[in-house]
Amino acid sequence: AATILPMMPEARVAAPITPKEAVLIAEANFGLLKASAHPLPGEYDDNFQLSDAGGNSYVLKIMHPAREESFVDMQCRALTHLAEKLPSLQLPRVRPMKDGRLFARLEPGDGIPRFVWMLGFVEGMVFAKATPHTTDLLASFGKLLGEIDSALLDFSHPATDRPLKWDLSKSLWAREFLPYIKDKSRRELAASVLDVFERQALPRFPYLRRSVIYGDANDYNALVTQVTGQAPRVSSVIDFGDMHFGLTVAEPAVAAAYATLGQDNPLAAAAAIVGGYHRAFPLTDDELSVLFPLMAARLAVSVTNSAHRQSLLPDDPYVTVTEAGAWSALERLAKLDSPQAEAVFRAACALPEPFSSVPRQSYKESLAARRNLLGANLSLSYDEPLKIVAGSRQFLYDETGRAFLDVYNNVPLVGHSHPRVIRAIENQLLLLNTNTRYLHDNILAYAERLTELLPAPLRICYFVNSGSEANELALRLARAHSKREDVLVLQQAYHGHTSTLIDISPYKFNGPGGRGKKSWVHVAPLADDYRGEFRRGAPDIATKYAAQIAEILAGLKREGRGIAAFIAETFPSVGGQIVFPENYLKEAYRHVRAAGGVCVADEVQVGFGRLGTHLWGFETQGAVPDIAVFGKPIGNAFPLAAVVTTPEIAASFANGMEFFSTFGGNPVACAAGLAVLDVLRDEQLQKNALEVGSAWMEDLRALQTKFPLIGDVRGSGLFLGIDLVTDRDSRAPASTQASYVVNRLRDLGILAGTDGPHHNVLKLRPPLIFSKADAQVFNAVFSTILQEPAAQPNS
Repeated sequence: AATILPMMPEARVAAPITPKEAVLIAEANFGLLKASAHPLPGEYDDNFQLSDAGGNSYVLKIMHPAREESFVDMQCRALTHLAEKLPSLQLPRVRPMKDGRLFARLEPGDGIPRFVWMLGFVEGMVFAKATPHTTDLLASFGKLLGEIDSALLDFSHPATDRPLKWDLSKSLWAREFLPYIKDKSRRELAASVLDVFERQALPRFPYLRRSVIYGDANDYNALVTQVTGQAPRVSSVIDFGDMHFGLTVAEPAVAAAYATLGQDNPLAAAAAIVGGYHRAFPLTDDELSVLFPLMAARLAVSVTNSAHRQSLLPDDPYVTVTEAGAWSALERLAKLDSPQAEAVFRAACALPEPFSSVPRQSYKESLAARRNLLGANLSLSYDEPLKIVAGSRQFLYDETGRAFLDVYNNVPLVGHSHPRVIRAIENQLLLLNTNTRYLHDNILAYAERLTELLPAPLRICYFVNSGSEANELALRLARAHSKREDVLVLQQAYHGHTSTLIDISPYKFNGPGGRGKKSWVHVAPLADDYRGEFRRGAPDIATKYAAQIAEILAGLKREGRGIAAFIAETFPSVGGQIVFPENYLKEAYRHVRAAGGVCVADEVQVGFGRLGTHLWGFETQGAVPDIAVFGKPIGNAFPLAAVVTTPEIAASFANGMEFFSTFGGNPVACAAGLAVLDVLRDEQLQKNALEVGSAWMEDLRALQTKFPLIGDVRGSGLFLGIDLVTDRDSRAPASTQASYVVNRLRDLGILAGTDGPHHNVLKLRPPLIFSKADAQVFNAVFSTILQEPAAQPNS
């Protein structure tokens, strides 16, 4: 039933007990000598910390007059049971009365009978105030709860079956109290969470274990201690008043819910709790499948209860102690979904995906199998490769459940596993996925939305599966239109992995395994104002770099040859996160067009708002290409890429030879692309890229003044490069130190990479949901690494 059961009275029926009265009760009934009393917080009961003449501390609990005897008896017997089963744990221990009873019904000075009992005081800081909440600390919390619940498996008491509003399985009672939430948007959020609980969790209840659980693992009920030389850990929990017979999985769900408070990455915090619990008391597949909606439901119940209690007790701060944090956590969790969370939780528990046909292998087994089964030049990142099993927003998770802040992968433009993109893919895949030989509205809707964002005359679209396929097609278009073969590129360029694209990528054909430059390929110097011929601050450097292109074109003309295409990344990434001098592309395009060539803008790395100031890289240069190429982020990691050109070039390409890409622009891919555009707009991610990136670059430049290893900081929005040097005057690249830095970042939970001709440039290209707080985390860790001996310029 939606309406729960009898609850505790929502207001006092008697005045609070005073500390003086508490001392009298303790001395008369528990034999304490020369005690002093200090009030402790409590929602219904009167609690006091007592100290006696011997320096011992206790907690005197004087219960609300409406409390039943069985309720107190349950707690006393459970704690006694746990003391016998888990003698090494620092759980509260019941101190018997002078006559041997565990508790008694007494009449304080006001004559109103109340049950009274005493516990040993457990030292520690409450979890809510212990910072930081590291993965190890969170895991220790989960582990303690798992140990408690395992020990309670053979405990029974009639009161554990009492009606309780905090029983997660009864969460739908909160629906009737939603009107107490005054803010309409928050009320709707809580309602939607309860709807998900009813739809996703409730049907699974018959398959879930039930047992006696502690039941109240909130952030003010857990105590943190630290032994010298050891990491802090959760060593105890207090207040067993919500112990009940309920869903076993409710225990880690409640703890995980409160662990998300104040966390930028709530899923990582929750996963640490879940992983710790699982190692002490293994969870089942069914339990993991409902854990996320149970977590969210607990927070929804909590804020609803706070709103109701506040209407009754508006001046009592205790009733809203966690309300602000709970709302913030709910808003973050609402952006996630259950399958995404379940995958992260399973990874934290080192469990395979349910019903998977692929056997789960250990890290060592996966590494060995990859070396045996895959090509040796299919490289892995970092000296110690990662096994990544899940992703959420700006985080990736390894097989142990450890979270890594992703500052490297630009493919998940709007964040790993974004729920709106996932739902769009899932909904369309359930309906249809086929090729473009049939009419379908998705491809038309996406083409319309995409071209609306581009300047005229870029109006004709071709959809393919990857950036490589798109750049290959762009060359075909340019050659069909110009009726020429020669291609002009920039030093250190990389445009894809097909044979033709390797031929026009100096990064590849001049590198290991390369066969050198083909006769039809022409390479212009990279307009790098930090390391190039013309340096930042000198006059007219854009014109001078563009003149080098004009010289190449003039030489071709003297030989009786012409250029088909000039292709360049608008912000060269492999070249070292390069920012062209202002108007460089505008001038270069002018020379190319005068020579009859086609200008191709490779926007694969920076398109769709990553730069913050503009949606497209070519806009920053005051230029408009003849062909624009998009890939990688366009579908948020779903295979989708696009080539957009002018009607004239498209007409030249329609020369009788059919163009067809079996999966290019299929309905599912276009659904993903449309969802990405929706998220970019609705979450204002271009604005976020500008604000976060600008602040981040400012902070990085402040670090540059402190650490001589940093030679240059450049970029725009969330496309940044840190050029590391061994000497600022010579600008000698610090390749060894750069490798050390990225591997140390990986060790400390941050993923970055290097690029540039010398692999000395740290490239920072996180998902566009990256926050200022994330940037501060990076800066703090980066700063620490820069102080290490191996990161010094002369190391």
